[in-house]
Amino acid sequence: MQKLGTRTELDTVARVRPWTIAASAAIGWSLFTLVILHAVSSFDPVLDALSRYAFTDQGSGMLEASLLSFAVGVVAVRGALLGAGVPFGRTTSVLFACAALGLVMAALFPASFTSDIDPVTGRVHQYASLIAFLSLPAIGLTLLDGLREIPAPAASRAMLIRVLFLCWSSLALFGVSYVAAALPGYPMAATIAEALPVGFTQRLTFVADFALLMVLVVLAARTARLRQATQE
Repeated sequence: MQKLGTRTELDTVARVRPWTIAASAAIGWSLFTLVILHAVSSFDPVLDALSRYAFTDQGSGMLEASLLSFAVGVVAVRGALLGAGVPFGRTTSVLFACAALGLVMAALFPASFTSDIDPVTGRVHQYASLIAFLSLPAIGLTLLDGLREIPAPAASRAMLIRVLFLCWSSLALFGVSYVAAALPGYPMAATIAEALPVGFTQRLTFVADFALLMVLVVLAARTARLRQATQE
């Protein structure tokens, strides 16, 4: 019976590995594409929002490719957690779907930075981005309770809590800077917008979300290995 139990756990680890590889590759490619896009584009990496890079003079299509790859990474992370036996409910699954769909919609519908772009398309991009930004850190929050029910590594849970703090903090800064930039007529708003450029806070949020997904990949892999160790 012990051999059967060990074999089951080994099968679990084998199921998780393709998902973790796919998630790491997709997230890594998304980040790599963004870095290259910033290197070849003439836009300001601090002042200009990422959405502007859809209209860059060089690297056309790279932003869309990065967002789509990021969406693939989100789906693969869900598969890795599910394969590792990390418990999560319908709410978490819906949040995963919202994050992935939001990234896909943001890639397919560019922001209205030029007059030839339909304003409706810009609205879709704006709301899709908002859904993705809110869904990703919410996924981490919904996973915390479930981690108490399984033999998840304590270090991984602590790491998740730290990166969630980073996610919500950067998201709050992005929200403040976005609202301030939308109210240029108010002196206080103008001061905040100058101190916290939208492009800078948006990139902080992206980095935090990248970090969150990679922490979840590590959590899935460690949980699968710990389950195996407890059965041997």
